Amino acid sequence: MRVALLSDAHLQGPGDPNQARLLRFLAKLEADRVCLLGDIFQHWWHFGAQPFPAYAPVIEALRRFPLTFVPGNHDFHAARYFADVLGAEVAPEVTAEWDGVPVHLSHGDEVDRSFGYRALSATLRGRVFAAGMDHLGPARAWRFLARISGHPQGTPDARLCAAQVAVAAARVTEGHRLVVSGHTHAPGVHPVPGGIYVNLGDWVRWHTWLLVDGGEATLFRRTDDDRDTPFTGEEAIR
Repeated sequence: MRVALLSDAHLQGPGDPNQARLLRFLAKLEADRVCLLGDIFQHWWHFGAQPFPAYAPVIEALRRFPLTFVPGNHDFHAARYFADVLGAEVAPEVTAEWDGVPVHLSHGDEVDRSFGYRALSATLRGRVFAAGMDHLGPARAWRFLARISGHPQGTPDARLCAAQVAVAAARVTEGHRLVVSGHTHAPGVHPVPGGIYVNLGDWVRWHTWLLVDGGEATLFRRTDDDRDTPFTGEEAIR
């Protein structure tokens, strides 16, 4: 089984070079399943069954794959669309077994227990915020969300990175041999006792993605000339 995993593309529409790079990547990708571990979109809302038009090319490119979607803190609202319209497997955390390898997938923001982060998350996911978005409509909602979501953050938080490794080690003791997440934009492959933790990095700075093929996991970096090379730099959490 050949599975491609990526997260934290933080796509911002047709004018975003990262979106163009990702579309080229998806056009040539050969995979039995694509797993998107959150923050693929910098800001997402949909109105009925219509997401922002700026993301339509990405949606079309994804339609040819069986999908797993784990919502991130930027695109949590996309969960229902991916499940209902694209038929994706959708959950905050996913467990699977690929070629005999037990796998655990998450976005990775569950390690941030700070009051500020939790309060903001609750506000953005609440009914009042949802009613406000629906009232604005697609054009105004796009401009508003673009303004409040800011610029994609590419600097890893060492505290959160360390917490992710600790959580991954605990999940390995529960029986998962491969634990994968994103969120911190810190790509790397980290052996833990009894298994491996992979942080997917991002498509803001690193353009990294994970291939699990026949149970073997390899982290790749997409180069400027659209080649995939094994990622070997910045693997240690600092």
